[in-house]
Amino acid sequence: MMPSNCTFCGLCCTLTVRLSEKDIQRIEKTGRKREEFAVADTDGMPILKREKGWCTFFKREGKVGVCTIYDSRPDNCRDFPGKRLCDLAENPIYKHMSDNEESKRIKLLLKKAPTTETSAAAIEEAQKKAAETLTQTS
Repeated sequence: MMPSNCTFCGLCCTLTVRLSEKDIQRIEKTGRKREEFAVADTDGMPILKREKGWCTFFKREGKVGVCTIYDSRPDNCRDFPGKRLCDLAENPIYKHMSDNEESKRIKLLLKKAPTTETSAAAIEEAQKKAAETLTQTS
């Protein structure tokens, strides 16, 4: 479910995503091998690999962040955020981040992430750019 205020900032693509066997099989059908996109977390459960803080399938095209396996993405990504509006940028977890390189990149995304103050025009423009980008990368 994509929230109606999504601006394709990519902030959600910085979160850790657990993978089910069904997710792994779905992604493997795209021609990718498990070891290319999955690693074990501290509990030994498979999660999506992250590169420089982002999901390995996240791609930035100008100001738009897109998922390169959108139609085959994991169930946790399909269900996120589970409500009509994204309010990830307003989550208090981002208020006390360290200043390491990964956190600096995430802080840049926060500036582009939708909030309750994001105008309808800004959301519409971001979604238009994302649609164009997704068409070009498909």
